[in-house]
Amino acid sequence: MKSLNLTSWIIVAIFSVSSLPAAFAAPNILDGVAIDIRGGTLGGGAEINYAINSKFTVGLGFNRFTYDTTQTVDDIDYNTELKLQTISLLASFHPFDGVFRLTGGIMNNGNQLSLTASPNLEYTIGDKTYTAAQVGTLDASIKFNTLAPYFGLGWGLSADTGFGVTLDIGILFQGAPKVEMKANGLIADNSDFLADLQREETKAEDDISAFTMYPVVALGLEYRF
Repeated sequence: MKSLNLTSWIIVAIFSVSSLPAAFAAPNILDGVAIDIRGGTLGGGAEINYAINSKFTVGLGFNRFTYDTTQTVDDIDYNTELKLQTISLLASFHPFDGVFRLTGGIMNNGNQLSLTASPNLEYTIGDKTYTAAQVGTLDASIKFNTLAPYFGLGWGLSADTGFGVTLDIGILFQGAPKVEMKANGLIADNSDFLADLQREETKAEDDISAFTMYPVVALGLEYRF
């Protein structure tokens, strides 16, 4: 429901722009090449974009961020690493020849969450209980589609040349999360254990199946040549 609400908000925002004062939507003719340094929900990164004319720009960007912490999932303690990494190829349409734009394109989506189980006395995997000695180290990863469409809107508050500020709001359609688990203990290759591990993967995927869309918000500083 959160993703649907965000989508509805973006649609409302698009139509709201048409009622903005004429001074805000007045032409701000784009030209040449610009470099953006930005930060947001995809991490920190940069983009180089080229203005084809006053209505269309194309851009190539890169974002990255990592964060380590500890989480408990299904009574198992994990050391977790969140890795955000995207390469974007986007095109923007400026309907008013000015600061407002609609943006769409594709991203190479390397976003993932890696988890390594901390030593415990026992694990509950599937419907069975295993000792730490049997399981050894338990690793899990959550990944998404490698290629993910993006759609959003933004404002590039810059003059023809020089510095300006950019703001983008959109959605990365990352697809259903995929969970993989593996162990290296004494029963790592046991067929019954692998079946339980598969059931645990399926349960985890069901628990997070709603996260098919990732909200994107980015604020940046731009220099246009």
